Amino acid sequence: MNTSTHKEKFYWQQWMPITLILLLATGLYIYQLGTESMWVDELYSINDAKGNISLFGIRPIYYILLKFWMLFGTSDSWLRSLSVVFGLASVFLIYQLGRRVSGEGTGLIGALLLTLSPLFINFAQMVRMYSLGTCLAIGGSLALVYALENPTNYSMAWWAGTRVLMNITAPLNATLLLPDILIFCLKFRQQRDVLFRFGKWVLVGLVLWFPSLWALVSSTIGFLTSALTISDKVETSSSRHAFPSILEVIRKLRHFTAFPFPSTSKAISLFYQAYTIILLFLFSFGLIKKHRSGKLLWIAAWAFIPAAMIFLVSQRLWIDRYLLFVCPYILILLAAGFMRVWNLQRTVAIVIAIIYLFATTNGLVRFYTVQDRQDWRAIAQVINVTEKPGDKIVLSIGSEKMTTALAHYYHGTASIYRKNICSISEVNKTDLEVELSNLLPIERLWLVCQRDFDQTLFEKTFGDQLKVEKHWAFTNEQFYREKDLMHLFLATPN
Repeated sequence: MNTSTHKEKFYWQQWMPITLILLLATGLYIYQLGTESMWVDELYSINDAKGNISLFGIRPIYYILLKFWMLFGTSDSWLRSLSVVFGLASVFLIYQLGRRVSGEGTGLIGALLLTLSPLFINFAQMVRMYSLGTCLAIGGSLALVYALENPTNYSMAWWAGTRVLMNITAPLNATLLLPDILIFCLKFRQQRDVLFRFGKWVLVGLVLWFPSLWALVSSTIGFLTSALTISDKVETSSSRHAFPSILEVIRKLRHFTAFPFPSTSKAISLFYQAYTIILLFLFSFGLIKKHRSGKLLWIAAWAFIPAAMIFLVSQRLWIDRYLLFVCPYILILLAAGFMRVWNLQRTVAIVIAIIYLFATTNGLVRFYTVQDRQDWRAIAQVINVTEKPGDKIVLSIGSEKMTTALAHYYHGTASIYRKNICSISEVNKTDLEVELSNLLPIERLWLVCQRDFDQTLFEKTFGDQLKVEKHWAFTNEQFYREKDLMHLFLATPN
């Protein structure tokens, strides 16, 4: 065999496994891409991308890219495909990061785990910045690994640039800066000249990030005040408390790998409890590994420190989409644990692989067969088909921004208003009369209400002001909220 043929065979054998994984990821990420309607946050993204975007605004990078992407199409599938691109890039980057710190096998398995994660597919099919933020997070960590191995100004500049882009895409991901700095300082604690050069690049990154950070803090001070309040208690599906319990923390292993959906039977519930214990075992087993364990501890730092910081601040931030950027690091640790089991006892490793495949397959089937997003498309279609001149639309759901965001689906001529009419506990008859008087003249009123709406109580309380002519219910099983329902009413004033 000549030298050129040997090299071609070597490169094919080296790249074939990750190529096959990327092909699988492409199929899973684009499957049913436009089937479900955009949910409210996706409509906000589209609306924001249509406006004026400042490079020093809040999360500008994704909206700049989305604005450019919209030049070539505005269908749901096309708009979501931007996140698919970054999802596929994340699969490739987790492979590179995993193989760099723990070998080829860990990199390939980590890429496969991310490919099969229904939770990650969910965000890779969403018109939001989470997929891009995760991609930049992995890229920044990979850049730091290169800087740790070869601490040149060039490698440090790549790390700083990637982290700046990440910070102005998903500000919560900036918690990765703390493990970055700790890892680098511990590695070069005896080399002051290297630490000094690294410190300069840290300062450059902070200066470049500051305008966007200032815009974020100044515009969201109300939310941040409530979210960062230690005593703030937030409703969860299980209980009310200021911080997540340790069981909820461990349960994130299941969320990142299988899917955060409620169990449908006692047997399934017991299976996923056992599955979570197996994941916890793999997670711990990977860290115990002595060979190249120093680099695996870097991965652990990127997984644990940001999660702990968010955990200690507020449960309002302890939700899957905000924690998505630590998912790849956890999957790498699971992959490292599996590789160690494989090397020690292959029969056990095969059993674990079968259990894992069953759990993720169940999650994938559930993801592709159950509606998980609010059906704004169907609401707009009903109004588009049956509206008449003079109709008005009132949204008693979402924020004021929704009045323009709904234009992605609604193409009629009715004026859209945002008024709190549906919430009986917060609105009295006097308030309703004032709100209706501000809408005069009214022939017919389209009223969009959210999940806590009680039609019987509404008609009993406000029946002398509004008469409900028709009612449509748009139900789903949104996995962030167990009963995320929307109602559309066609009403006429009395």
